[in-house]
Amino acid sequence: MRASSYNQLIMKKVYLLLLGMMMLMAACAKNANTADTIWYLTVDYPNRYEAEEVFVRDFLNEVERLEALGIRLFEVAVSDTASHETADIHISFFSAWEHERIEEGIVLSRTWFVPREDPLNGRTNTSYIRCLAGQEDLVPITELQPPFVALRVDDFSVADEDYPLVRKVGVTIQNTQGKEPPALISELDAALQAALNAVVLGDNAPRAERPTLFWVASGGDVLLDRGADKLLMAEGPQSIFGGTAEFLAAADLALINLECAVTDRGTAVPKTYNFRCTPLSMPALRASGVDAVLLANNHTFDYGDEGLLDSLRYLKEAGIGILGVGLNEAEAATPFVFEGVARVFGIASFPQEKNGWDGLSVAATEDKAGLLHTGKDGAAKLKAQFSTDDTVLDIVLFHGGEEWTDEPDEATRAIYTGLIDSGADLLIGSHPHVVQGFEWIQDKPVFWSLGDYVFGDMWDTHQLGGEDGLFIMLGFWGNRLLYFEPYPVSLSDIRTSIAPRENLSRFYTLSRNLRTRISRADQ
Repeated sequence: MRASSYNQLIMKKVYLLLLGMMMLMAACAKNANTADTIWYLTVDYPNRYEAEEVFVRDFLNEVERLEALGIRLFEVAVSDTASHETADIHISFFSAWEHERIEEGIVLSRTWFVPREDPLNGRTNTSYIRCLAGQEDLVPITELQPPFVALRVDDFSVADEDYPLVRKVGVTIQNTQGKEPPALISELDAALQAALNAVVLGDNAPRAERPTLFWVASGGDVLLDRGADKLLMAEGPQSIFGGTAEFLAAADLALINLECAVTDRGTAVPKTYNFRCTPLSMPALRASGVDAVLLANNHTFDYGDEGLLDSLRYLKEAGIGILGVGLNEAEAATPFVFEGVARVFGIASFPQEKNGWDGLSVAATEDKAGLLHTGKDGAAKLKAQFSTDDTVLDIVLFHGGEEWTDEPDEATRAIYTGLIDSGADLLIGSHPHVVQGFEWIQDKPVFWSLGDYVFGDMWDTHQLGGEDGLFIMLGFWGNRLLYFEPYPVSLSDIRTSIAPRENLSRFYTLSRNLRTRISRADQ
């Protein structure tokens, strides 16, 4: 017989002898006084739940904690059923959907799963039944990556209390002999629960808290001239925003491009079109849910310096954030900060108008009020301010590109890409007056143009798409886009309504064309 085989045989006999002694000790202990009794514990580790199993191992490896309860860990193989039957206490793991079954035990972790979907497929919702039937692609929320977003489940998002796709992993502590003191398991349960609570906010805690979503709502160009301001004041938000009014009110942050001066003073600047609204309408606009407006556009200055200063004054008095315009360049580049969760910037880069008026002429400087313009190095002012904290959402509203075009021009694309590369998390465009496509740049969402939102007297642009717009509801987890919910809108003079879902077909087609073109360029 080889020496190694002989040694193995000896070790096996020693192991069996020790095991027999442990069983004998356990039997003797059961006949001793309760205070001196040692109760033996076994654990099944299924090797499927890494973080949870590590946590339990670490807890049980603190021998003094178990000894204080009169418990010793019985180290045996999972398949050794005889040893399990000999032990007094047994710990086993379980896994189940939150609403599928209720386990008596300790929940160590909860994982939120989402059905993932390409946003260009046009779906925003699915059913719990389809998810359980394997008809959806379910992934943990932490593994959701572009180009995919999450679907709601029976209209619930991951932040809702009744969201059904929450997978829990835990342990049950069982009495295998029925002889130990009744309080023992509850004491062990309490000790394990206390250890779990002690690290619930730490890096080693397997438990996860319910995700918190931040909802951003945005529409395109809003003109409160041509009677829209008076209608808003007289009849409320639904009079001009239609069915999207409820989204403006429900969102955490609602943003628009305000395409007019807020003034009843000043002299019209020589231009093709001059727009303004009454300052009295600003409280009504704020009451509709609008938190901030982009003023870095080609109509904020339609009534000169007086109109500009009035716009700044009345918006501030109404509590509406101002994006891209200020009393000087530094103020124009300052973001609107929303509760420390999101920061919104505004910038412009629209072409010179046919009548010769140029946005560069109203660009802000160190000592001059105006707008933030890319032609005056405005993009660099924003790039220096983007956060590196992935819990902060940096949004840029951009007014630029060519009007009445289906795709962004290369110069505009270069500006957007530079902003994304520097840390912007979401870009929303305006100025073309028609809906353009959506795409991911560096895994960040970019909406090239939402088109018109409220813009009276656009009947003569129907064939061009001037009476069709896009309203978006976006659900973010930190700075990661989870939910993508677009709504087509239809303009009828100064009133807007939600259009049939099939009206999104053009938006999806343009977005797919962008994706195809970018894919070919990468090859």
